Amino acid sequence: METKQELPESAGTVTRRRWVIPAAVVIFAALLIGSIVLAYHWPFSSQNVIQSVQEGWPGKISIQHFHRTYFPHPGCVLEGVTLTRGNANSGSPLVAIERVTIKANYHDLLLRPGYVSEIYLEGMKISVPAEMPNDQPSTTPPSKSSRFSVRLGEVFTRDATLEIATKSDGPLKFDIQELTLKSVNETAPMSYDLAMHNPEPPGEIRSRGKLGPWDSEHLDNIPLSGDYTFDHADLGVYGGIAGTLSAKGKFEGVLGRIETQGATEIPNFEVTRSHHTVNLKTKFTATVDGTGGDTILKSFDGTFLHTAIHVDGAVASKPGKPGKTTSLNANVQGGHIDDLLYLFVRENQPPLQGATNFHARVEFSSGQQSFLKRVSLQSTFTIEKAKWENPERQATVNELSKRASGNKKDAATADVTADIQGNLVLSNAVATFKDTSCKVPGAEARLNGTFNLENIKIDFHGDLKTAASLADDTTGAKAILLKPISPLFKRKNAGAVVPIQMSGTYSDPHFGVGVPTK
Repeated sequence: METKQELPESAGTVTRRRWVIPAAVVIFAALLIGSIVLAYHWPFSSQNVIQSVQEGWPGKISIQHFHRTYFPHPGCVLEGVTLTRGNANSGSPLVAIERVTIKANYHDLLLRPGYVSEIYLEGMKISVPAEMPNDQPSTTPPSKSSRFSVRLGEVFTRDATLEIATKSDGPLKFDIQELTLKSVNETAPMSYDLAMHNPEPPGEIRSRGKLGPWDSEHLDNIPLSGDYTFDHADLGVYGGIAGTLSAKGKFEGVLGRIETQGATEIPNFEVTRSHHTVNLKTKFTATVDGTGGDTILKSFDGTFLHTAIHVDGAVASKPGKPGKTTSLNANVQGGHIDDLLYLFVRENQPPLQGATNFHARVEFSSGQQSFLKRVSLQSTFTIEKAKWENPERQATVNELSKRASGNKKDAATADVTADIQGNLVLSNAVATFKDTSCKVPGAEARLNGTFNLENIKIDFHGDLKTAASLADDTTGAKAILLKPISPLFKRKNAGAVVPIQMSGTYSDPHFGVGVPTK
């Protein structure tokens, strides 16, 4: 029986054995030493975590339950976390989180001390009071040299809420579906990705960009940039108007002064009392205070139907008024009065056509009343070459012009146009017209009065001046009867001045002659 002869080991095999065994010993020793170091200097203790949070938080932190995790990732879990601004006993917490999960990697603990790869926040609620109390100094003020020393790879939260209390109305509640922060540290900007539900007007916001470097002591000066979309915003919550708004834009600046520009579209905008919808498109530039929400509207250019409108103003808090007050300056040059009236009247065809120019100062605030009750307006306006849509009313104006011009014998009368101008003040759903004039060939009416936008009642009084006298403007028996009283209405040079009044409703007006005054 032959004995199997063992082959001698090759030189390569011997060489590998010589370095593999020492390398394994070195690696084992390194792991052992690292384990000993981590055991004595484990970063995820409750004391270390609390200290790290207080480095960047000007207040107190409280944790109900805390436990460490070792596998598959080193880290810890915190439950019942609350953050209170200033003194720990001063009211309800500003931030409450049901569960915080902190994860790291073992190689980062050795090679990148202070780096945490992931933090996951569950059940987070941020409650901002209507008035922030004066900050009380923490009993353990942070060291500026070590502030925010922990570096974070990613912070992620889902289904969080942000509630901002108001002095009179209920709180504004923002539902945050997702928020991801990446590369969080004090020396460089962090990236963010946000999806949230906006409370007023209700709609969905998506925004991506960069924020920071973070500075908890100077929030107004934190840099911010990015882009956003705002979809499915329901304007019906404001009362009196309706429509679904979508917007997109870009922004940059600091948190206390964000410069933004973008565009909006409301394909079904309407003033609800008219039930007429128009496609309203706008482009805008604005400055936003991200800490208080005030907005300065530098330029807002919109178009609907055949009319363009330019607006500037502000949406800001005002002493003694709830929520935000909107104050706007609106200008229309070369617009169409029929486009504007279409927004407000119930008839399918606007009652008047013509070119219009106007300037208006508009203001309205938040509240429970209808939009028409909350809005106030002061305006000057002109309407050139106005014509009436209703054939009977246009015929009446044509006849008035013919007779007032002394052309009563003309058989046919072409459609005449009117030039209208005046001043308008809108308050508490009542429009008051002052120094309003309407000129047609041969006649001019000057009126003052009111128009109630809710019940459409009208009440106007004024004078009608005609180029011809009353007796000249009539024939037959009427002329004989009017001759004795025509001096009462006669003007100094020629023609007549007749006091007139108009009452009833917008859809069913009643005209009459008033008593002349000396």
